[in-house]
Amino acid sequence: MVALIIYNLPEDNIMSAWLLLRDYGMKIPYERYYELALPGFLFFAIGMYAIPTRVFVPEFKKVSKVTLSNERFLIYVTLLGIFIRLINNFLPGGVPFFFSLLGLIGFAGAFALFASNPRKNYMLAIVVILLELLHGFLIGMYHDALVWLIFFVLFYIYVVKPNLSIKLAVSVGMIFFVLFLQAIKFSYRQEVWYGNKSANLSTIKEVSSTTLESGILLGEVNLISTLHRVNQAWIFASTVDNMDNGKNFQGLTNVNKYLEAVILPRFLAPDKIKSGDRGIFNEFSGHIIEEGTAMGLGIFADGYIAYGAWGVYIFGFALGLIFSLTFKIVERWTKVSPFHVLLLLPLLCYTVRPDCELQTTINHLFKGILLYGFLVFLTRKRFTLDSQEN
Repeated sequence: MVALIIYNLPEDNIMSAWLLLRDYGMKIPYERYYELALPGFLFFAIGMYAIPTRVFVPEFKKVSKVTLSNERFLIYVTLLGIFIRLINNFLPGGVPFFFSLLGLIGFAGAFALFASNPRKNYMLAIVVILLELLHGFLIGMYHDALVWLIFFVLFYIYVVKPNLSIKLAVSVGMIFFVLFLQAIKFSYRQEVWYGNKSANLSTIKEVSSTTLESGILLGEVNLISTLHRVNQAWIFASTVDNMDNGKNFQGLTNVNKYLEAVILPRFLAPDKIKSGDRGIFNEFSGHIIEEGTAMGLGIFADGYIAYGAWGVYIFGFALGLIFSLTFKIVERWTKVSPFHVLLLLPLLCYTVRPDCELQTTINHLFKGILLYGFLVFLTRKRFTLDSQEN
């Protein structure tokens, strides 16, 4: 949808923001883009629904009942998740990813408590969201916070079922919030990353006030730049253009590198690529990003790099099938306790991001399933009785 808006922007609007957006344009005609993207999404959907599952029809009455009987335990889970998220950045290298996954269970615990009694347990859910937003503001990276905010809004609508006016108000508020983030992030990063300001609430307040007073929030440049920043399709379009010019198709070479990075520990593969590796992006996207910037090619771009148009369709189907298997695994976890359906949220929080690269997607799902499956096994005795009673 965003790509369609970009393709239909008047040329004078694009040129007015050219200095900011010259790198984010669509490098291929819209006919070429959609003849690749639309079948790619279709094959992704076919793969995702290839294995029947009932994981998307959760019985929240059962979840609420299990939550009530394990309320104290889930409060501890939520607080543990909050604590791990707070200390994660201070842990030594190699440890943070494992603890990041473990810390995400705090969201599942808080959301479960909220579902059981929104009036009583709304504060814990708000705390975990606000802490994630604060962390995003402090480091100048907002993707994770936005994903969890969107998850909570959708969960709130599903559980509370507010009227249409509240839904519209929340939707408008989310749009303004995204515009606000886009408006302040450049100034904040300049002050903190490259200037002499500290990453604290005072700097956030100062930059936010200056941004709001300048009136750029709803300015043309901010509106268009937000559209282009959200439009991750420009990476795919640039990759297609670059590969068509060079004809340097890779087969499964890059995929093998991704699998090596996911499966092998670093002591067995010390040279394996890291998440957000700039080398692959710089080589195949047609763009060069500097150190400190992370962008992902995405599943369609990786597919095109491998086998051209057929690669887009094959990779789309394969990713959908991986998602389908993930849903089936989580469905099996719900046999232990219906509460475990909420583990879908930490499993998907990275994989549904539009800027998430294939390696990160596979890595997060693979290690997340191993870790959360182990936690389900450890807690099976606590929840089995509740599941039988329900």
